[in-house]
Amino acid sequence: MIWRALLLAASAAAPGAIAQENGASQPTPVDVVEEEIQVLGDLPGPPLWKVTKDDHVLWILGIPELVPNDLLWHPDSVEQALARSSEYLPGTSLRVSLTNPVRAWRLIKRVRRIPDRGTLEGVLPEDLYRLFSETRLRYAPKRDGLEELRPSVAAEELFDSAAQSAGLESGRTIGRAIEKRAKKHRVKKVPAHISWRYKESPLFDSIQVMSPGAEQTCLQASLQGLDAQLEAHTRLAAAWAVGDLASIRAHSGDSATLGCDSFALAFDPAVLSQIESRSWELWLENAERALTNNDSTFAILPLGALLRPDGPLSWLRQRGYEVVEPDEAPPLGTRVF
Repeated sequence: MIWRALLLAASAAAPGAIAQENGASQPTPVDVVEEEIQVLGDLPGPPLWKVTKDDHVLWILGIPELVPNDLLWHPDSVEQALARSSEYLPGTSLRVSLTNPVRAWRLIKRVRRIPDRGTLEGVLPEDLYRLFSETRLRYAPKRDGLEELRPSVAAEELFDSAAQSAGLESGRTIGRAIEKRAKKHRVKKVPAHISWRYKESPLFDSIQVMSPGAEQTCLQASLQGLDAQLEAHTRLAAAWAVGDLASIRAHSGDSATLGCDSFALAFDPAVLSQIESRSWELWLENAERALTNNDSTFAILPLGALLRPDGPLSWLRQRGYEVVEPDEAPPLGTRVF
């Protein structure tokens, strides 16, 4: 999320602030848990989409948003595809460049909280505050400071705490595992980065005046059915690990917290759409160049993006490439599970 990108960018210039903010009472963020891959017999591995042009092939692995921290999955097909590839295309990413990182860090801490030292009890409707309190007692009883966070930020923090209590961590752990294997096989990494530089004040001013109704809506969507959301993520990851395409396609979609990013809520939707479009354009440019020049290329993308009817696979088909679904042909033709 954009919050995380800005926090990381600001912390590069103010590392001491991170240490003070992340006290012992706060849970470890789900996206920094170390990854460990375990092999489970000869079960099928995660599904790979195959994109071809003449004799050139692009293998794409979709990464779930959340995975159990003890997930067992078979990396054999991924390993083989990487070993035969000359380039590795990670997913799109945003590089945030702050004009004054130290000042930005102070502003971030300020705008994450409710203005004028307010509390959630004072700004939320009674029924929504009751739901927040019940969820907090269940998933983050020892977490200090949640009452002072603005609703959209509290939604993210509570979802992270609930995910950790359910034994879930960020799918970035899978991406880091792929990165290690790419380095082992000396596969060249070709990223699709968007660099975003701005002055802090206008951005943070817009966050401070964002719609309270939009923030409350995102908090309610995040808290309602939270157990069902976590269970759905667990089932999806289990299906992904063994290549169960039917269960993967039946997944309802990404979690409600994806709509609770405070920066996304504050930004002009047209600006956000422009940034997203440009990042996908860069990825597609890399993919098309790879399909022209390389015999074999390996890529990772968010699983949700691959499953969208109007996502990158659809764009590749529209540009004349053949896309083979994972259940239409076994990966690489080397092993049938």
